[in-house]
Amino acid sequence: MNRGKVQIALAMLIWGSVGIFGRLSGLSGLGVAFARVSLGALVLLPLLSLRGKLRNALGELRKRPYHMLALGTALALNWVFLFTAFNYTSIANAVLVYYTAPVLATLISWRFLNERLDAGKVLSLAIAFTGLLLIASSQRISLSDRDFTGIVFAFLGALFYALIPNLGRFMRGVDGESLTFLQLAVASVVLIPFVAVENVGSPVWWAIAVLVLLHTVFALYLYMDGLKKVEVKDASLLSYLDPLSAIVYAFLVFGEVPGVRTVIGGALILLASAIDLARGS
Repeated sequence: MNRGKVQIALAMLIWGSVGIFGRLSGLSGLGVAFARVSLGALVLLPLLSLRGKLRNALGELRKRPYHMLALGTALALNWVFLFTAFNYTSIANAVLVYYTAPVLATLISWRFLNERLDAGKVLSLAIAFTGLLLIASSQRISLSDRDFTGIVFAFLGALFYALIPNLGRFMRGVDGESLTFLQLAVASVVLIPFVAVENVGSPVWWAIAVLVLLHTVFALYLYMDGLKKVEVKDASLLSYLDPLSAIVYAFLVFGEVPGVRTVIGGALILLASAIDLARGS
């Protein structure tokens, strides 16, 4: 395995533990999301300054303010809903439902970017949503049920995550470091009014430091740097380490054992993503 594949695999194994540290942080989903985007932006700010990229990044923000606002908002809400889901349902439920995002991205690109939706992609969509319904059917269909509510939050997170690659089409030409910083900075500004009026909990700073430095900055660097050395197909295949490792971590740390419907539904969701990947390779 070449260095790029090792970097991406390591990033995925790190991201698989994000739900664990989200729970340990002592914060609500909103609090975790704000900590990640705001502190992540603060860490990247001096790095961009030292490398002489800050002025260019701000120039890109002035040139495309509405696109950056949409991208930053999608990133913010994606993490708010995902980390809220971790506090309501099992990590397996949240992660597997969240993994409908690649298939949702295909649907969005067809509807709004006029990309072709062929029979294979329709099949992927059908399989993914069958898996989603199977996971949801294992819970009582009511917003008073915490597991079902968590599944709804995870799906909303997936929906906003699916917007990110579609919005990113309008940001071609912006280097990865600048784009990452701008997304985090804009997301921070978007979330400030909500954090100001909402009780986000009592922070456990060591867990937050891990989320920011390890999951947000270091893992993102590994992933972006690794992408330069491998084919997109290989990077996409390695991305399956994320949900699979998340389930293992949840079992080891919290003793969570996914139910039969969750396992089958999750397998269908991952299969749908794999079919979509295979057809695009």
